[in-house]
Amino acid sequence: MKLQLQHIFSILLFFLFCQIAVAQADTSTGTGADTTIIKIDAGPSIYLDYGKLLTIPTDFETKFEAGISFRLKNRLSPNVQVGMGKMEPGGAINNGAYLTEGWYGRIGINYLMPIDNKSMLYAGAKYAVSRFDESGTYEIGSDLWDNYKNGFSREGLQADWFEVIIGSETKLDSHWSLGGYFSLRILNKRDEFSPIDTYAIPGYGRAFDNTTPAVNVYIRFSL
Repeated sequence: MKLQLQHIFSILLFFLFCQIAVAQADTSTGTGADTTIIKIDAGPSIYLDYGKLLTIPTDFETKFEAGISFRLKNRLSPNVQVGMGKMEPGGAINNGAYLTEGWYGRIGINYLMPIDNKSMLYAGAKYAVSRFDESGTYEIGSDLWDNYKNGFSREGLQADWFEVIIGSETKLDSHWSLGGYFSLRILNKRDEFSPIDTYAIPGYGRAFDNTTPAVNVYIRFSL
């Protein structure tokens, strides 16, 4: 499954670069109707993942994520994100409850591929790490004896992973932009336990999936 997802993502990335190369070739040879010079607005910006704010009213999940980036004239854009997550998935433990909460951070770099002076595509890679706590309770029922109840609590757990991304962004005005990206997260290392293992990692997703896809949407303010 992991290898198949990586192949699919590689194919998507290849076609994306091909489309950008064709578009740039059309512009440089004069076959395109728009002869406007495309510029990269270099400088710092801050952004907020507004999609994660939709989880705040829910009972089982709360997320928040924001970041900063710096765009360079050579189309590279280093970036950093910091977020927090609190999840209480109902199906994690039968006849019990599960809670995981903590923070995570990502550092990465994107390559910007402008379509025009309003819209752009980009591709990049990130490294991420999460520190979190988890706890749970469970109950084993019996018709012969009293039900057996127990629980666990773990603190200071850690996991890290890599991400490859493809995204797009559109300017609303000179300062504000809306964007989103698809990422494939590839788990590198995490703490493991038996018989009840970690179910979810803040910032990553379900711990037993070695690869997981994700979609992020954000609003950006350029300084």
